[in-house]
Amino acid sequence: MDLLRFTTAGSVDDGKSTLIGRLLYDTGNIKTDILETLTMEGGLNLAHVTDGLRAERQQKITIDVAYKYFSTPHRKFIITDAPGHFEYTRNLVTGASNVDVMIILIDAKNGITAQTRRHSMVASFLQVGKLVVAINKMDLHDYAQQVYERIKDEYLQMADKLGLHNITFIPMSALHGDNVTTLSAKTPWYIGPALLELLESYKIPTQQYAHLRLSIQYAIEDGQQGYAGKILSGTLHAGDKVLIMPSGRETVISSISHNYDTVGEAHAPANVCVYTDGTSLSRGDILSHPQDKPLEGQAFETALCWMDAVTALDTGKTYLLRINTAEAGCMVTSVLHKINIDTLENYSDEAPLEANQFATVQLRTHKPIAWDHFITLAENARGILIDPDTNNTVAAFMIR
Repeated sequence: MDLLRFTTAGSVDDGKSTLIGRLLYDTGNIKTDILETLTMEGGLNLAHVTDGLRAERQQKITIDVAYKYFSTPHRKFIITDAPGHFEYTRNLVTGASNVDVMIILIDAKNGITAQTRRHSMVASFLQVGKLVVAINKMDLHDYAQQVYERIKDEYLQMADKLGLHNITFIPMSALHGDNVTTLSAKTPWYIGPALLELLESYKIPTQQYAHLRLSIQYAIEDGQQGYAGKILSGTLHAGDKVLIMPSGRETVISSISHNYDTVGEAHAPANVCVYTDGTSLSRGDILSHPQDKPLEGQAFETALCWMDAVTALDTGKTYLLRINTAEAGCMVTSVLHKINIDTLENYSDEAPLEANQFATVQLRTHKPIAWDHFITLAENARGILIDPDTNNTVAAFMIR
């Protein structure tokens, strides 16, 4: 049984936590003791299934990123319930960084809001493979098709600006369960799947990138010098001649160990230990075949989300850049443009980049690193910036 990761996003009180509670309740994935506790708190409130922090229940918002696990006879799921409030946009970026599907909820009464645009920008920023737009609270509008169509048309115009594709729209009432786990008789005009059917049947795109990328994590001494790492893409064979990037040195893989067995070949996404002809490797090295090496250098352009709520971006400061296991001192040499959340247009000003703002920036590292473009191999194209003074993650970026 395969696994699907998905997240919910939307403005405050659009019904994200209620939707997750409904999915868990209708599929029988809420334990009896939790149901009893929630009922004791004043009637069954499905939104409280995911709100684990007392402050969240008191403020009636989701603050932390909550993870829930459930399964049906057809699939296993990991749900990321991320905050909807503006100041917690960075939590959504973190929570959605590895999902297969993003569900953006829109309150049928309020329509598209600034947070809808912001969360859609996150989906575009992270290049999420499948987007579901759940037009929620349709019960408050007597399930009127014209309300659904108006919001759908407006969203498609915005999606075109953001380059969002592969979108499914679903009219629903998370509170009453309409079109959540089963199709509702109240929307006979809707031709499409219920949400659960879509999630159970969605085929996760397989990684098509055939070129070898092996990220070295650390050295292992077990009678001979080996190097542990993860194959990000492609296939490695014992006897292969490989390049060590970014240095450009060459070595031959004498043997490969996987799950404590010696194997003749290994494929992505295997964790392996490799042995060379005596050439030493270091954490952060990327192994590739000579004919299809990754890019390497010290300067590149990225799409970046600033996540530090305390301090703004300082273009004169050295940050720690991390891509996979590679680390290097780094400076943001210029902010090429920011993105206006209301118009989704690019603009420039002299103000420093602040929390939850998106921009295109130029980075320069203090030493060469190896990378790929996001469209080619996402795992070797996304990273974070860390403030060395606080050890806080202050930004996430993608090399487009």
